[in-house]
Amino acid sequence: MSLRGEAARKAFHCLSLVYLAAYHVLGPAAGLRVLALWTAAEGFFELARLRDPALNARLIALFRGIHRPSEERRMSGVWWTSLGCVLTLALFGGRPRIVDAAILYLTFGDMAAALAGRAWGRHPFFLAGRRKSVEGSAACLLACWACGLAAGLPGGAAAAGAVAASLVELAPLPWDDNLWMPVLSGVVLRLALGA
Repeated sequence: MSLRGEAARKAFHCLSLVYLAAYHVLGPAAGLRVLALWTAAEGFFELARLRDPALNARLIALFRGIHRPSEERRMSGVWWTSLGCVLTLALFGGRPRIVDAAILYLTFGDMAAALAGRAWGRHPFFLAGRRKSVEGSAACLLACWACGLAAGLPGGAAAAGAVAASLVELAPLPWDDNLWMPVLSGVVLRLALGA
């Protein structure tokens, strides 16, 4: 994917901030209910898309440039993002700093990794067949650290969460990193904060 395509995809990815807004505006319990319903609806829609080649082709054409080729035959990053955010709310809804940081990591850490890697990635490496770069990983770490501080985390917890989110972004975990990044970084933050 080109830098322009990656930028368009990551701009679309910023819609994950809607989950954070729903959490704060509706409150933890109502926000979780609404987002769980949205995630279920999105999941049914994705399954319908994958079972109907004509619908799938129309949607791929509509979102040309912001989908990855692998998403033509599997659940899209939108659904994995929804599921990751809902699980984060379910696990940590009573801890706003964790929810804020975890979803900000997903939004801005993942974006920084992709865009910096495409624009400035001069030191590539391969991990489980996926091309990554030192520059992209460093950008992810710095963006996540800044997000943790912006979410009100103390320095040590902000650093621990940033490292966890950056490692998840690198790791060849099953399904999609949009699922794991907020959830696993939330677990690390919970442990780091000890409350």
